[in-house]
Amino acid sequence: MTTVPPTLPVTAVASAPAVYRVTTRQNLLTILLGWWLLGGVFTDGWAHNSYGESLETFFTPWHAVFYSGFAAVAGWCLWLASRGWQQGRRGLAAFPEGYHLAALGVPIFALGGAGDLTWHTVLGIEVGIEALLSPTHLLLFLGAMLIVASPLNAAWRSPARRTEGGGVRWVAALSATSLLAMTAFMHMYMWGLLTVPQGLSYVQTRGELSAVLLTAVIMAAPVLLVLRRFALPFGAVGVMYGLTNLGMSVMLTPGEWQMPLLALGCGLVVDALHALLRPSAVRVWALRAFAFLLPLVVWGPYLGEGVRQGASNLSLELWLGVAVMAGLGGVALSALIFPAPLPPEAAEG
Repeated sequence: MTTVPPTLPVTAVASAPAVYRVTTRQNLLTILLGWWLLGGVFTDGWAHNSYGESLETFFTPWHAVFYSGFAAVAGWCLWLASRGWQQGRRGLAAFPEGYHLAALGVPIFALGGAGDLTWHTVLGIEVGIEALLSPTHLLLFLGAMLIVASPLNAAWRSPARRTEGGGVRWVAALSATSLLAMTAFMHMYMWGLLTVPQGLSYVQTRGELSAVLLTAVIMAAPVLLVLRRFALPFGAVGVMYGLTNLGMSVMLTPGEWQMPLLALGCGLVVDALHALLRPSAVRVWALRAFAFLLPLVVWGPYLGEGVRQGASNLSLELWLGVAVMAGLGGVALSALIFPAPLPPEAAEG
């Protein structure tokens, strides 16, 4: 005899709260306010690299920029939560769908800011890599990453189809740009697109090429992550790569425009490849080919042009081989983000 599962009364279904989602415009405002915060972070990084030990106080114009950016984006996220509270939602449920990351990021950043003030007051101002990797700065990094990831998380959880909803897809791409920029900032000490490998000694070349391969993985990751959920809108990778490397160039090599332009151009080539190949989890061959070409079209021209201009002594075998290795790293990364399906027998266990 078959038992029919009980159903909810019509009144219970009708009274069930709908999912609280923000609009595309609201997500874009979160992204813009997050860029205010990121702009302050990069400005502070420029100040540390430019002035070094002459920075003797926590209260600097650069800190004012990124802490005011935090106040703006945090206030906006809390205002969104207040609307959920007015609807009768409580706890994390008061935040819009996907914004529970911001609910965690805001207090973590605030805790890091208070710790940063205390650290600087008691122990002084850090210099060099110490300024980047101090515990309080890592708390700030974690909080900021959670905040700027919220629009991507909201877009991911939306009912929008993979190839539809241009606004939602741009929200995902621009939020991923924020994540890439913040990750690049935290790896400025070995960002491979700022210094062409010289090839002057074994030890130096090994470190420089390791930086290239790490940077290649960092740059490929957000593209493949967004691709898992959405078809990329044309220009998304160009914006992602161009803006990130513009911030890195302005911070570390002010006045240098060739690198951001190269990154933008390579990103647009990747956009064209995406439009041509249409990679997805269904079109696996196109996906793997795209994942291979994604780093290759950046590092092949970058390393090759460095050799052509005489800025590097790398041999043809070495610079071309490293570009191919970066491409293979993209394929390996795609296998993690788009794993092969399990056989039915394995799935049952």
